[in-house]
Amino acid sequence: MILDDRTIEEMLGCAGRPAEVTRWRSTAVHEGWREPLVSGQGFRHRYDEAMGDGGWVFHQLNDALSMALVDFRAARPLSRLHRHDDHLVFCAWIEGRSTISAGGGLADEELAHGFCTFYGLPSGEAVRTVYEPNRPLRWVSIFLRRDRVKEVLGLDAAALPAIFRDYILQRTPTGLRHVPLGNVASIAATQAFECTYQGELRRLYLIAKAIEIVCAVIQSHVEDDDADGPALRRADVEKIGLARQVIEQNLDDPLSVSELAAVVGMTVKKLQHGFQLLYRGSVGQVYKQVRLSRAMVLVRKSDKPMIDIAIECGYECPGSFTRAFKLAFGSCPTLVRATATRGVPVAERPHGRAAHAPASADEALVN
Repeated sequence: MILDDRTIEEMLGCAGRPAEVTRWRSTAVHEGWREPLVSGQGFRHRYDEAMGDGGWVFHQLNDALSMALVDFRAARPLSRLHRHDDHLVFCAWIEGRSTISAGGGLADEELAHGFCTFYGLPSGEAVRTVYEPNRPLRWVSIFLRRDRVKEVLGLDAAALPAIFRDYILQRTPTGLRHVPLGNVASIAATQAFECTYQGELRRLYLIAKAIEIVCAVIQSHVEDDDADGPALRRADVEKIGLARQVIEQNLDDPLSVSELAAVVGMTVKKLQHGFQLLYRGSVGQVYKQVRLSRAMVLVRKSDKPMIDIAIECGYECPGSFTRAFKLAFGSCPTLVRATATRGVPVAERPHGRAAHAPASADEALVN
């Protein structure tokens, strides 16, 4: 099913509308419901059950920066066009994978957890995303106005890597770019979902998380004159990506670095060098990031006992798991679970009640 275009202007327009619950249509399809947020400018979009489970929350953080928190599982194949004229868009994927393409005739590329996809496109050009059914999807999208980058980041365009500088100053399209979601950006994206602040504190907190993610992506494009080792070939990049998949599939029984290198057909030195270039960390650091990201998903979205989650994510001692989790996310796992299930107002979460209309606008505001 192909849904209507979604534009940044439409989302900003909805964020500024009076407090009312709106039945949202896509062509002849009842797509879902939109309701205003209690604690700031923005709205929550809930999909009808026929479309899928969950939805997304849009926050207009200021007049130059916005954020969408998406937590969704499609019930059928869905395709949508997105148009974000004069904006840099950063999509930090926490869970799941999808496909994306831009421009006529271009092949689909992959949006995948563990990566941030960003783009700045020519005026009027759209990106097309495809969501497969029964596939959990969870990501953070950040929308940054091209002409307000200095105001938001405090950086002159001339100080940025060429790919950003040329888009900001000359509107030179970036195309679709995918960079590994390093530790800082991954934690920031997860924390944006788990934010319990309200009102102005929530807005300021989400601005901070958005800037963390944007800065991490920019840093990945800063030329590192001190980098040593040979450039990676395409085959090397594919092997390093496979190594990360092996890590994800063996969290409860991790391979040593030498075993991992042997599995993907690389030397230990080249594997470590590749992880530093692609993921900004050693194999061990990436392993820790992956298992903590997996732990966050299980803590937040399952009812498994904490000791089972610890073992599944490679922690033999529950105490070690709790300490590592709290150090990474700023809160213990039991508190995160409690917050995810009852601590955050329904109107502020992508998931809430079943996707049906509230009885009234007042009900939406109470929630």
